[in-house]
Amino acid sequence: MFLKKRTAYLLFFIAYIGALTIEKPIYSGDTVISCFSYLFTVIIHFSLFALMILANNSLLIPYLLEKKHFGRYASGLIVLISLYTFLTSRYNRFIHDVLFHDQSIRTSAGFWDNFVYALCCTVIASMLYITQKWSEQQEQVKNSQINQLQTELKYLRSQINPHFLFNGLNTVYGYIDVSNSQARDMMVQFSDLLRYNLYEADVDMIVLEKEIKYLQNYVALQKARSNENMRVTLNVHYQNGTVKVAPLIFMAFVENAFKYVSRDDNAVNSIEIGLAEEAGRIDFTCDNSFDEAEPSAGGIGLNNTVRRLELLYKDKYQLDIKKEQNIYKVHLTLTL
Repeated sequence: MFLKKRTAYLLFFIAYIGALTIEKPIYSGDTVISCFSYLFTVIIHFSLFALMILANNSLLIPYLLEKKHFGRYASGLIVLISLYTFLTSRYNRFIHDVLFHDQSIRTSAGFWDNFVYALCCTVIASMLYITQKWSEQQEQVKNSQINQLQTELKYLRSQINPHFLFNGLNTVYGYIDVSNSQARDMMVQFSDLLRYNLYEADVDMIVLEKEIKYLQNYVALQKARSNENMRVTLNVHYQNGTVKVAPLIFMAFVENAFKYVSRDDNAVNSIEIGLAEEAGRIDFTCDNSFDEAEPSAGGIGLNNTVRRLELLYKDKYQLDIKKEQNIYKVHLTLTL
């Protein structure tokens, strides 16, 4: 950013020197100006011009214009340009006196032309400064938004993990005294889930195959703790398992289904989960029966997932949640 700013000023001053060279020939009538005298003249003009621009950009704009003191800024700018025009006019008269021995040139000669010229140059320099300042602010805002989004995503993931870990620990604990072999199998599944949460899910995106494996382990673990009246199905179909999705993006819906599924001893309670990937599109469905008398599904997990979808997928996702005849239906579509 600093180099871009220096480049802009350098090009601006080069353009000024070029205009000054074209405007002021190295001879006047029959009198030829020496290269040294001409170079000295250009240096003086350039120094006065540079001081005017720097005073405007370093003092008037930051302390007056940016603080919305428009009247003071306009007055200060007029005074600054008038001072520059007066000094350049005096110097022009001095040059004509010394080099051309022409004392007919007055200080007021060409004053307004020089004033308008200086005003135009100052306005251009101000526009460059303001544009550069705006660009820097936009870059800072962009970086701040990125950092904020990353922080928020990490916070959302940190809220998801402990919730599941406690549920998993309770499930394994409940089976240890029932069957050691079954408990060992469940412990292996839970270890895989724990490893995924702690070491693999702490990224923005992960390959679909790993997410599916995690989903299968979780469903198997939950099926093991469900009674005979619970029918749980998981159907997975994908063409490309290497496509990437946000980790744990489906889990809130699955956890929600197991939490709020109906538990009627005289009826079949069901959870049906489906995940299909084809041509860069993922369709995820999760349907569960529920009891109207129980509290409605929802909570921090679903809210976090919706927020993550907004942050990561923006307009590339569609989420449809509805209730039909005691069936809670979730349909999530992701465009990768």
